[in-house]
Amino acid sequence: MKLNWFYIFVALLFSAMLFLSVRYFKGSGHGSVGIAYAKERNINSEKSAIVKSIPVIAGQEVKAGDLLVQLTSNELEIEIHRLENKLVILRSEQAEKRKVAASKIDLIRSENSIRTQELSTEISESEGELELNRQLITSFKLDKDSVVTHPAEMKINALKEQRRRHEETALIRIEDVRNDNQMDLRNLENEIKLLEKELELFEQEKIKLSKYATTAGVISNVFVKEGEQIQSYTSLLSVNPLHPTTVVGYLVGRKVMLPVGSTVQVASYERSSNQATGKVIGYGSVVELPLILQKSTATMAFGREVFIQIPDANPFASGEKVIIR
Repeated sequence: MKLNWFYIFVALLFSAMLFLSVRYFKGSGHGSVGIAYAKERNINSEKSAIVKSIPVIAGQEVKAGDLLVQLTSNELEIEIHRLENKLVILRSEQAEKRKVAASKIDLIRSENSIRTQELSTEISESEGELELNRQLITSFKLDKDSVVTHPAEMKINALKEQRRRHEETALIRIEDVRNDNQMDLRNLENEIKLLEKELELFEQEKIKLSKYATTAGVISNVFVKEGEQIQSYTSLLSVNPLHPTTVVGYLVGRKVMLPVGSTVQVASYERSSNQATGKVIGYGSVVELPLILQKSTATMAFGREVFIQIPDANPFASGEKVIIR
């Protein structure tokens, strides 16, 4: 009886090993093993510049958004300074033109007020003279219809007309000053907007000179030093992502090739709970499997490369052995 249970145990163990072998080494027609890779990323300078500061060192872990290299350009700084000074001058000119226009309008109003006051005084004197004349006519009991229109009355009408025209002329002069001032201010405003847009572009270019981490990673190498003058497309530093972005699988034996763009599940070989969804992006050539995937060092195995893209946020480590289903 003990012997029979022993054979049953061996049979179950053999079945389990066979299942695991089929499942994870040969697997289904679409299953394979692979390795997760993190491609080192070189960060270059697009333009010639001066290295202002390097706040990171090789081996340091960085997060997305961290400053890696601060660059500056003398030509860019000079251009920005020139535009800022020109904007200050134009805005000052803008304010000065408003003051000048206001002064002209005040002067026109003042001149008009003085002249209007003089005419009003003459009108008052003429009206007084006319009133006196009417009183004399009444006292002497003269026939009003027989009296010819008094010259003072004609003078009053002429002065009133002159005052009205003078006021109209002052309003027209004020409106002309305002229109000319608005045109000048509009031209200045358009020029200021163009310069502000140009300055904004230079400021953005200045910001782009400095390099920031786009994803979390580890600084592998720093190729420049502070104060160094660098040329365009100079390599500044290299960064290794914390997590791999590509999985290279190997199709061993009669594996079915999935169409490019197919979705696959990638799981850690050691920790099956660590999984991610990937996408087949292409196939390579038949190559010798890496040592980590070899079952035996005596007999080398070969397989066709299949490249799988996985999200940046994944639980794998670079160089980790994975299972692809």
